[in-house]
Amino acid sequence: MLKKLTGLALLGAIALSVPVAAFAENAQGNTPAPAASTFHPLKQLLQDKAQALGISTTGKTNAQIKAEIKAALSAKHTEQLNKAAAKLGISTDGKTAEQLKAEIKAAVQVKLQAKAAKLGVSTDGKTNKELRTEMQAAALTKLKEKATKAGIATDGKTAKEIRTALKAGKDAKRTAAVNKRAAKLGISTKGKTTEQVFAEVESALKAKWEKKAAK
Repeated sequence: MLKKLTGLALLGAIALSVPVAAFAENAQGNTPAPAASTFHPLKQLLQDKAQALGISTTGKTNAQIKAEIKAALSAKHTEQLNKAAAKLGISTDGKTAEQLKAEIKAAVQVKLQAKAAKLGVSTDGKTNKELRTEMQAAALTKLKEKATKAGIATDGKTAKEIRTALKAGKDAKRTAAVNKRAAKLGISTKGKTTEQVFAEVESALKAKWEKKAAK
């Protein structure tokens, strides 16, 4: 998250070239050549950027468009900082963007170190990049241990593939447990999803308990 926040950049100054119609004399020196093309790549770039930000360019000068783009990007940047601050429990009242960035960076650093400690990774003298690399390795080791206990092979698998396999195994166990309960209650599971069967099991159990309570 911090990487995304600090990687944001405001639109820099865009130099616009002013085309000048070129005229050339012919062999007799009295016939002008056709005017140069009036297409401006940089102006088009400005308009495309404005359109992407929902800014109308009709009747506006390049300077006005640039100013509106800069303001829109600044507002977007501030909005993202405020969202990040809110997630981290940081107050934004009366703070500048730079102050928020500094507080967010500090809060992320604290969280990173806490997570590293939980994974048994030392943080002494390490950069955030080094910490993340070691944390990923430690997390993968723990993930493999968990998969091994669940009887899932991890050789040649990525962390994502292992997580998918673990989830599939967990879902399979849940389905088996729900189907077993359904069978005891005389509920058919044919053509039904686990969620549908679970809902029917819950409904049947509720009716059963209400019947007992009524006696």
